[in-house]
Amino acid sequence: MKKPKVSDEQLNRIIKYLAIIILGFGIVLLAIQFNDFWGWILGAIRAVIIPVALAYFSALIIFPLIKLLEKKGIGPRGFSLAIVFILTVGLIFVAFYFLTPLIINEIKNFFADDFPSIVDYITNDLRDEFIFGGDLYDQIVGYINETNVIQDSIDQFVPSLIASLSGLLLPLLTAFALLPILLILYLNDYEVISERIRSIIPAKHEKNAAELGSRLNQTVGAYLRGQLMLMVVLGAVATIVYKLIGLKYYFFFGFLVGVTNIIPYFGMIIAAVPPIIYTFIATSGPGPLLVLVVNVVLQFFEGNIFQPLIMSHQLSIHPIVIIISILFFGSLFGALGVIFASPMAASIRVIYRFFSDLRKEKLKNNVAGANAP
Repeated sequence: MKKPKVSDEQLNRIIKYLAIIILGFGIVLLAIQFNDFWGWILGAIRAVIIPVALAYFSALIIFPLIKLLEKKGIGPRGFSLAIVFILTVGLIFVAFYFLTPLIINEIKNFFADDFPSIVDYITNDLRDEFIFGGDLYDQIVGYINETNVIQDSIDQFVPSLIASLSGLLLPLLTAFALLPILLILYLNDYEVISERIRSIIPAKHEKNAAELGSRLNQTVGAYLRGQLMLMVVLGAVATIVYKLIGLKYYFFFGFLVGVTNIIPYFGMIIAAVPPIIYTFIATSGPGPLLVLVVNVVLQFFEGNIFQPLIMSHQLSIHPIVIIISILFFGSLFGALGVIFASPMAASIRVIYRFFSDLRKEKLKNNVAGANAP
């Protein structure tokens, strides 16, 4: 008798998978019908996740200092926490106290001294230096004036920008207002909270959960501390180099290098654009080519010297994964998603590697058990 090509077990498995696929499509179609509801749910989740995530990431930076004080005999926890918290707030205050006036002063000088000359250059001298000739420049300007494309773009852009900022400002202000409270509560009961989280997990998985949590804290904490130090070092080096080459507003441009370095791969490019544009238009100071060379050299040192020295626990995440993370988390959480895309990608990588190690360990134990006499 001829055997059937598909066994009953295989047929049952195929039917089960088809049922799961159909059910999945049904759930997706049903969710689409309640799009506004899910948007409301997502907004509520985002409002909770942002301050909690900020507190968690901040705790990973600060908590090792508290543990260090406790190892030195400085305790109890409330006392060591107060010392570290006061020092942290003090450093932030001192940085803002000294840096803010310098940056504001350079911005005021720019609008007082250079901005009028830049406007004059765009309206007058740019025609003579236009790469495609003055006639084409006149045609472009005439088209812009006839269609009011700039004014229309401004009229559309400004309201949307105000709406976006107003929608983003309140969650950010709420998150930063809650951050000190959440951070103090989290740091004070760091071990207790970790124990409570582990108690939710079934006993047979508790050991693995503790190991995974330890790996996450170690990897992400090391990355955040290294990234913070890298921002300070790069910003200081860029400020010094910009001053040495005679770039005006060197402090602001150097500060921009340090701040934007928090965005992987794109940060140095974003920071290089303003000084290059400025030196292209400015009548004095270094040329744009020299500024471009300086930023390329800074990028080289950042990737080959500063990162290996400072980021001793490098993540070794592929650039494509980082870029995808920036796009994904940026669309979910806005600017904060872009800033924290790398540590979140690192967390996902740690989780993947952890379960991959578990699977390999289980396979190894199964092979050892099968070979046992």
